[in-house]
Amino acid sequence: MSKETNTVNYYQEIQKVVNEALKDLQESKDSGRLPKNPVSANHFLIRWVTTAIKSQRFSRCVAKDLMTWQKEGRTKGTGTQLPVRFEYYSRLYAALAPVETVTPITKSGLMAWCESLEEQDWCVTTDYEVLEKASLFSDGDHSLIICATQLTSCFEGDDEDTQSLVKPLTCYVRGNHHEFVESAFEHGLMVHKRSDYKSKVKYHGEYLIFPNNHGLQLGETPFSFNVKK
Repeated sequence: MSKETNTVNYYQEIQKVVNEALKDLQESKDSGRLPKNPVSANHFLIRWVTTAIKSQRFSRCVAKDLMTWQKEGRTKGTGTQLPVRFEYYSRLYAALAPVETVTPITKSGLMAWCESLEEQDWCVTTDYEVLEKASLFSDGDHSLIICATQLTSCFEGDDEDTQSLVKPLTCYVRGNHHEFVESAFEHGLMVHKRSDYKSKVKYHGEYLIFPNNHGLQLGETPFSFNVKK
């Protein structure tokens, strides 16, 4: 099975999981079988996840997520907040990786995002190759580093302005990770965390941006999703 097939399967299947979970939860509430309160909703989804695992209801590409949620449910109970998290994931994927349409990530769009971070006083570096144990002296500023070699190899197309991302692109981040995720979302980019602070670049975390936002793991939800409107 090709990488592209695996990628497509995951972004489609993870939406199927969270959306079907939320649908079943709402139906249970509407029928009167489930009390309408956060604790009951969370317990319902913990049981729902366990049942989904036992019945093999979904593709293997989301098995790790289901097992993680089940484990969290057993150890944290209501602290897992699955109803809220599922709503955030549903919103994230509907906005940036809808099943119905595919929107390529262009190099020009990525560079516009980098410029917007610079305007927010981030130290953005895209001119150098990232080697093992690299360091960046940003004088305390929030920083984003993208390897210059990757900027060339991960995009394809005849016109530089419309070149599209064809391979996962690595972002090295230090500072306000919430602001980084938020800014990416505002520019149509879903970022996928690999680490908080350990990477090839000293003191920097590592995130991936996948072609078409079709990642192989859960994307990061913006902190603004927590704000009730």
